[in-house]
Amino acid sequence: MHSKSQFYLSQCIEAASKSPMAFTLGSVIVKGGKVISTGYNHQRVHYDELSVDSAFGKPVSMHAEMHAIYNLTGGRSPPFKQQVQPYPCPQPHKRKRQAGGGDCHAAEATAAAQRNLLRPASRRCRFSKITGADLYVVRTTKSGMGCARPCWRCIDWCDWAGIKRIFHWSESDGTFCCLKVADAKSTPYETQADVRLFGGALRSG
Repeated sequence: MHSKSQFYLSQCIEAASKSPMAFTLGSVIVKGGKVISTGYNHQRVHYDELSVDSAFGKPVSMHAEMHAIYNLTGGRSPPFKQQVQPYPCPQPHKRKRQAGGGDCHAAEATAAAQRNLLRPASRRCRFSKITGADLYVVRTTKSGMGCARPCWRCIDWCDWAGIKRIFHWSESDGTFCCLKVADAKSTPYETQADVRLFGGALRSG
């Protein structure tokens, strides 16, 4: 691993050590080769509309990526109503048979599914000190490090703030994997949570 990546990894691990949660994650934002913000997952009250509307004043989890952005924007966050939630899994349709006996459904269903899975971009609020920066995120475990693939809300936060790339730790590869925020916003994207919730119907781009 490159020495700089190793340093960012150590900074993420240090940030994760501050997390009081059962699953500990740490994140850093890097611009110009320098760490300009750090964050870790924890519980916080009223940090966006979701926590205000659904938590009834009780603290809810703020992800490490969100915390790093929140710290750098002076406590500003994207309105939850502007964040785009994943579409539900495409449901199977009845097949239509052409007069010659051919099946015309497959191409139509594929095209429809792709249209449903593409998520439009959230309204952006660019910050000059963040725009074009990279974000690194790591999950620490008792035995080492685990997968830290970002959720769709964290991707929307990154897009809103102007983060260009997310480097998330891959347990299987034993290194950081790069996810371009623009690509994640314009192609079907799947997280581990999506696999559990939707049965793996989506596929990452």
